[in-house]
Amino acid sequence: MNSTLAERPRLPLNTFGIAFGTAGLAGTWTVAGVELGAPPAIGEVLWAAAALAWVITIVRSLRRPGGVRGIRADLRHPVLGPFAALVPAVGSLLAAHLSATSPVVGAVGVWVMLVLTTAFGAWFLTSLLTVPRDIGTLHGGYLLPTVAGSLLAAQSLATIGAQTLAVGYFAAGILFWILIGAMLVARLATGPAIPAPLLPTLAIFSAPPAVAGNAWWVISGGAPSTVDTVLAGTMVALLLPHLFLLRRYLTSGFAIGFWAMTFTTAASATYAVRLLTAADVGALGTALAWVVVGVATVIVGSIATRSLGLLRRSEADGPRRSSATYRRTALVGVVIASVAVAFGAGAGSPLFVVYQSAWGFPDWQLTTAFTAYAVTLLGTLLVAGRLSDHVGRRPVLVGALVLLLVAGALFLVADSVWWVIAARAVQGIATGAATSTFTAAIIELSSERHRRTMTVLTSAAPVGGLALGAFGGGLAAQFAPDPTAAVFLTLGVVLLVGVAAVLAADETADRHSGALASLRPVLAVPAAARTWFGVLAPLTVAGWMFSGLFLGLGPRLDDGVFGIDGGTASAVVIALQPAAAAIAGMLFSRSAARVATAVGAGLLLLGAIGAGTAILAADLPLLVAAAIVGGAGQGAAFGSSLRILGPLADNATRGGLFAAVYLVAYAAYGIPVLVAGFFTDVVGLAEVGAVYAGLVAIAAVAAASGLTARSRRERTAVHAA
Repeated sequence: MNSTLAERPRLPLNTFGIAFGTAGLAGTWTVAGVELGAPPAIGEVLWAAAALAWVITIVRSLRRPGGVRGIRADLRHPVLGPFAALVPAVGSLLAAHLSATSPVVGAVGVWVMLVLTTAFGAWFLTSLLTVPRDIGTLHGGYLLPTVAGSLLAAQSLATIGAQTLAVGYFAAGILFWILIGAMLVARLATGPAIPAPLLPTLAIFSAPPAVAGNAWWVISGGAPSTVDTVLAGTMVALLLPHLFLLRRYLTSGFAIGFWAMTFTTAASATYAVRLLTAADVGALGTALAWVVVGVATVIVGSIATRSLGLLRRSEADGPRRSSATYRRTALVGVVIASVAVAFGAGAGSPLFVVYQSAWGFPDWQLTTAFTAYAVTLLGTLLVAGRLSDHVGRRPVLVGALVLLLVAGALFLVADSVWWVIAARAVQGIATGAATSTFTAAIIELSSERHRRTMTVLTSAAPVGGLALGAFGGGLAAQFAPDPTAAVFLTLGVVLLVGVAAVLAADETADRHSGALASLRPVLAVPAAARTWFGVLAPLTVAGWMFSGLFLGLGPRLDDGVFGIDGGTASAVVIALQPAAAAIAGMLFSRSAARVATAVGAGLLLLGAIGAGTAILAADLPLLVAAAIVGGAGQGAAFGSSLRILGPLADNATRGGLFAAVYLVAYAAYGIPVLVAGFFTDVVGLAEVGAVYAGLVAIAAVAAASGLTARSRRERTAVHAA
């Protein structure tokens, strides 16, 4: 693990402009989806990115030196203090958008953010009236606490149906715009020249007409009126001066403060799209609206790209110092994120049956949806399994978690099985990038004292997440009015927490050259681990094939063989196997690894025989017992396998080793299910299930034979010595 020599500096409050601008662009694309037919997924991805940036910035800001006293000093800062208003502003926008799919949660969020906006705005106004300040510190950001806060609150309140209160906040926003706007005009016209770092805040000065216009549009139900004419004219008048400032913007040194321009850009684009599509100008209006969306996206995207350069330079400045408590908290968050990755995969199993009932697609498409996940996961493991050994663990994990948010957005907009297959493919890519990297990162983040336990935990996390996902998906299918929203909105929140945890954790793998070369498809098993890898591969195959029997074929077996038609009951049966695996993995953590692998092979053999018999006899109690016994075998076998293999690699090769392990695991998990799905219509569901269980039994016997032969060779070598 990297040594920690210097404390990373705190984030300035204007960093919240990243989330603010991203939320603004998300709103632009959401409106473009309604008015222009743009793909809804683009807006949803941007909303997810805004939420992610918001959470990360809050976490990083709360970590600043000085605790509460330091935060108080930030709020009172004459230049950066007003940007604190962006915290509830972004939260209000996110909550209002969430209310479309989760009305209760969204409304609660809007009300909470309204209280924060009102409290901070009142405190800021009091400070402005009573605390002397240098006129040179005044800038466009002074409009944020009262003007932007009130107008965005009005828009959010109107979104959740609180029209009367929305009008009141709209009026307050206009009042403060007139008062504080006049003060800023006097400062800009008669005060000292605005310093270069504050130059982007001139864009905030131009934002109120567009922000007010969008708020009024929602309040009035989208009916154009004289109010819109007045606000549109004012918006154009305040935007035109920026054409003459363009050269100064381009020649100024880039800093994070340029995000102050992004929300004005996005809000103006959103209002322009609404006005252009409402005007009776036909195709010309549509074309102009698309131009506006494109320009706004290019501007925000350019600032985001430049910001990535700043981030890379800051990462190169040096490592961080963090307390033991902080490191443990970050590690817990990383573990939760690793479980969440598997949760998303497991939740799909019970939801597939819901989709099949709603859309009426054949069994082979159902198994294709399951296997799309495994195939893309395998491809990613094969291609990118070693990438984190070269670029670091955190960049790979953050990218993977963001892809999972994209997959969740695809599930939310799905209206056919092909959308689900696409979402599962994205899920597979993300999981392939994350799985081995999470395993390596968690082991490396652990202290020497707890490394053995954490190694076992990393083996239990995937199967435990699958169990939780299967059970949670079943509950949602049974009781939630919208199972997909219930599952993937909840998962999205956990993934956002996971991203924050990953960014908060220390980087454990130094960057090395050869990242592109590492993308060549290859199994990167270190020489010291190759013998054991070959011995343990059949055991991994048996365990993960057994999981595939329940999580892949389980929903159809429950319905077609055992007559289980309730979502919760089916979810319990499906979840038993991975739940038993997760629990057994932890219980066997104190046993000798070689003993645990032998016991695991025996339990897998018994579980496979029991499952095959239960399927042929349609004996549900026997299937339940087999799921528990075989699941315990998988947990004992896989956890002990990782304990044997983990010490045989160092930090520079551990990612590649675990990628190879999971490549074998997920190949056994997904490919047999795909093949079985094609034969169910020809041979019969019960017969295919029994043959599948028989193959698991054969793999378990092969694994036991390999372990026995290895032990015999070692004893012979000892006696010969």
